[in-house]
Amino acid sequence: MSPLDISVTASGTDTVVTVSGEIDLAVSDGVRRALEEELRFTPAALIADLSAVTFCDSSGFTALVQIRAKTEEAGIPFILVTQERALLRPMSLLGLDAVFNVHPTIDSARDALVR
Repeated sequence: MSPLDISVTASGTDTVVTVSGEIDLAVSDGVRRALEEELRFTPAALIADLSAVTFCDSSGFTALVQIRAKTEEAGIPFILVTQERALLRPMSLLGLDAVFNVHPTIDSARDALVR
Protein backbone atom coordinates (compact mmCIF):
# COMPACT_ATOMS: atom_id res chain seq x y z
CA MET A 1 0.00 0.00 0.00
CA SER A 2 1.19 3.50 -0.75
CA PRO A 3 1.51 6.09 2.01
CA LEU A 4 -1.44 8.37 2.62
CA ASP A 5 -1.15 12.16 2.49
CA ILE A 6 -3.81 14.51 3.83
CA SER A 7 -3.77 18.29 3.41
CA VAL A 8 -6.32 20.98 4.17
CA THR A 9 -7.09 24.25 2.42
CA ALA A 10 -9.69 26.46 4.06
CA SER A 11 -11.35 29.56 2.66
CA GLY A 12 -14.46 31.58 3.40
CA THR A 13 -16.47 29.54 0.91
CA ASP A 14 -15.33 25.98 1.65
CA THR A 15 -12.76 23.69 3.20
CA VAL A 16 -11.02 21.19 0.94
CA VAL A 17 -9.45 18.12 2.51
CA THR A 18 -7.18 16.58 -0.11
CA VAL A 19 -6.36 12.91 0.31
CA SER A 20 -3.87 11.00 -1.80
CA GLY A 21 -2.75 7.40 -1.66
CA GLU A 22 -4.71 4.35 -0.61
CA ILE A 23 -7.44 4.27 2.02
CA ASP A 24 -7.60 0.99 3.91
CA LEU A 25 -8.23 -0.20 7.45
CA ALA A 26 -4.84 1.06 8.62
CA VAL A 27 -5.55 4.69 7.64
CA SER A 28 -9.33 5.09 7.34
CA ASP A 29 -9.64 6.35 10.94
CA GLY A 30 -7.06 9.02 10.14
CA VAL A 31 -9.10 10.17 7.15
CA ARG A 32 -12.26 10.27 9.25
CA ARG A 33 -10.52 12.20 12.03
CA ALA A 34 -9.09 14.74 9.58
CA LEU A 35 -12.55 15.40 8.14
CA GLU A 36 -14.12 15.53 11.62
CA GLU A 37 -11.49 18.02 12.73
CA GLU A 38 -12.47 20.38 9.91
CA LEU A 39 -16.13 20.02 10.81
CA ARG A 40 -15.32 21.49 14.23
CA PHE A 41 -14.64 24.80 12.44
CA THR A 42 -18.12 24.73 10.84
CA PRO A 43 -17.05 25.36 7.25
CA ALA A 44 -19.57 26.68 4.72
CA ALA A 45 -18.96 23.44 2.79
CA LEU A 46 -16.66 20.43 3.19
CA ILE A 47 -15.07 19.02 0.05
CA ALA A 48 -13.12 15.76 0.18
CA ASP A 49 -10.78 15.81 -2.81
CA LEU A 50 -10.12 12.12 -3.49
CA SER A 51 -8.75 12.67 -7.00
CA ALA A 52 -5.42 11.13 -6.04
CA VAL A 53 -6.85 8.19 -4.08
CA THR A 54 -6.09 4.99 -5.96
CA PHE A 55 -7.81 2.50 -3.64
CA CYS A 56 -10.51 2.61 -0.97
CA ASP A 57 -11.72 -0.39 0.99
CA SER A 58 -14.94 -0.78 2.96
CA SER A 59 -13.46 0.90 6.05
CA GLY A 60 -12.73 3.97 3.94
CA PHE A 61 -16.25 4.09 2.55
CA THR A 62 -17.61 3.60 6.08
CA ALA A 63 -15.58 6.59 7.29
CA LEU A 64 -16.95 8.70 4.42
CA VAL A 65 -20.53 7.64 5.19
CA GLN A 66 -19.98 8.58 8.84
CA ILE A 67 -18.72 12.03 7.82
CA ARG A 68 -21.64 12.48 5.46
CA ALA A 69 -24.04 11.80 8.34
CA LYS A 70 -22.26 14.37 10.52
CA THR A 71 -22.25 17.02 7.80
CA GLU A 72 -25.92 16.40 7.10
CA GLU A 73 -26.72 16.72 10.81
CA ALA A 74 -24.76 20.00 10.92
CA GLY A 75 -26.35 21.31 7.72
CA ILE A 76 -22.98 21.52 5.95
CA PRO A 77 -22.75 20.47 2.28
CA PHE A 78 -20.34 17.53 1.78
CA ILE A 79 -18.95 16.82 -1.67
CA LEU A 80 -16.54 14.15 -2.89
CA VAL A 81 -14.27 14.95 -5.81
CA THR A 82 -12.95 12.08 -7.89
CA GLN A 83 -12.81 10.64 -11.37
CA GLU A 84 -10.99 7.52 -10.23
CA ARG A 85 -12.62 4.31 -11.37
CA ALA A 86 -11.13 2.62 -8.29
CA LEU A 87 -13.57 4.72 -6.20
CA LEU A 88 -16.46 5.27 -8.58
CA ARG A 89 -16.95 1.59 -9.41
CA PRO A 90 -17.27 0.34 -5.80
CA MET A 91 -19.45 3.35 -4.94
CA SER A 92 -21.78 2.39 -7.76
CA LEU A 93 -21.85 -1.29 -6.79
CA LEU A 94 -22.59 -0.41 -3.16
CA GLY A 95 -25.25 2.14 -4.07
CA LEU A 96 -23.18 4.91 -2.52
CA ASP A 97 -23.33 6.95 -5.71
CA ALA A 98 -26.91 7.73 -4.63
CA VAL A 99 -25.69 8.73 -1.14
CA PHE A 100 -22.73 10.94 -1.98
CA ASN A 101 -22.62 14.15 -3.97
CA VAL A 102 -19.71 13.35 -6.34
CA HIS A 103 -18.08 15.74 -8.81
CA PRO A 104 -15.17 15.19 -11.20
CA THR A 105 -13.29 18.39 -10.24
CA ILE A 106 -13.07 20.88 -7.40
CA ASP A 107 -14.31 23.59 -9.77
CA SER A 108 -17.47 21.63 -10.60
CA ALA A 109 -18.00 20.93 -6.88
CA ARG A 110 -17.73 24.65 -6.13
CA ASP A 111 -20.08 25.48 -9.02
CA ALA A 112 -22.65 23.09 -7.53
CA LEU A 113 -22.41 24.91 -4.20
CA VAL A 114 -23.41 28.26 -5.68
CA ARG A 115 -26.48 26.89 -7.41
